[in-house]
Amino acid sequence: MWLVAPFDAELIDRINRAQAGVAPSPAYPLTCPHARDGRHALAGGYIGVLVAQRRGLICPTCGYQQRWLTVSVLTAAERAVDEPAAAQAQRIERRRQSALEDFRRLVRAGQLSAQTMVETLEAMAARPHARCSEAPAQEAALALAA
Repeated sequence: MWLVAPFDAELIDRINRAQAGVAPSPAYPLTCPHARDGRHALAGGYIGVLVAQRRGLICPTCGYQQRWLTVSVLTAAERAVDEPAAAQAQRIERRRQSALEDFRRLVRAGQLSAQTMVETLEAMAARPHARCSEAPAQEAALALAA
């Protein structure tokens, strides 16, 4: 199944989380086909990471645009993993902070299409449970057990 732009705000958020590796099961992100030209920067741990926007996945460096992605990209990144919730939350938060620094640097350098990634990563700090999809369910289970 294909997801085709225009993307809504919730889908942009989900895609950017997967692209930045701040998901329960991070995978290699979708990258620009021109990433090896020497102009593309390292951001989020990879060179040429595409950033989700309403009009599609955009390369902050050269403007390359990809208007589609497979739904399997999101399902793979969001699938549950066999990892303690606290360890997962710490891993995701470390990754979020690192990626946020990288994408802020791109914006400061004039690559303004990276701003939607910055906004996604900043919003995660304000929503602690958004970092770990299992956290609300685990808290509810703990409350019932108490």
